[in-house]
Amino acid sequence: MAQQCEMILGYLVPHRCEHPALGKCTRCGRGFCDEHMSVQTGGLVCIACQQGLPQPVTLPLTAATFSPTDIAAFSVLRSLDDDDSNELFSDLS
Repeated sequence: MAQQCEMILGYLVPHRCEHPALGKCTRCGRGFCDEHMSVQTGGLVCIACQQGLPQPVTLPLTAATFSPTDIAAFSVLRSLDDDDSNELFSDLS
């Protein structure tokens, strides 16, 4: 088994998880830490296999948990950002 978790993290600078591998995924056979594995009826399964991904990468599942209130808040903020007269955010580009 791998000594280090094999999950790839990060979007700008991809890197392997620094935690030690505690078990193997029953689907892909790679070693993962407890943060990137969950107990399923068939055994331990990594996040990537849960999401149906062929590579050991994480995707943000947070977007799936947004409530209608969260989405409404994003829409309000987007409209404020599009309105240059109400400059709440600075554009440094």
